[in-house]
Amino acid sequence: MGRLYRPPIPIEVKVRVALRQLGEMFPDDAIKGALGRRGRLGGFLAEKLADLAKLLGCEVSDLRLDHDPPLGARQRLQYSSVVKPNYIPDANDPEHLNYRPHGPQFAGSHDVKTRIRGDNGQLSDIALIKKNRRIERGPKPKRGPKIQSRGFAKPVDKPKWGKRKW
Repeated sequence: MGRLYRPPIPIEVKVRVALRQLGEMFPDDAIKGALGRRGRLGGFLAEKLADLAKLLGCEVSDLRLDHDPPLGARQRLQYSSVVKPNYIPDANDPEHLNYRPHGPQFAGSHDVKTRIRGDNGQLSDIALIKKNRRIERGPKPKRGPKIQSRGFAKPVDKPKWGKRKW
């Protein structure tokens, strides 16, 4: 199986994810205000990521976007081999993306969730993807019938040795 198609994440989606995690009630208004001030969202995203990093107790460079559920575990709609697949839910849905610190020393780390264990002791993302592939493949085929013996007669009860009398 080849690598999964990962569509690029637009900057507006990244801003929406950061605003959602910071508890912003009206992200549309905040984005319109940021576009009105500067015309670009890059600086606004940098400010919000700095706030989020301070809240999570890490550096901005440690933050990673995490798909939840992972793309490999989502249902894919692929109409042909030429057209890129669509995921359910969409790969760039802000409600299914989270910023997480990367290193294993952080609580709720992206690295730990992906490779070691999921949130709250669930399966890691890699284990969940493997489990879903195994389910899609179906059960392993059963082995054929056992080899029959050549029909030798079974021995009749063997004579028992006499018991010692003391």
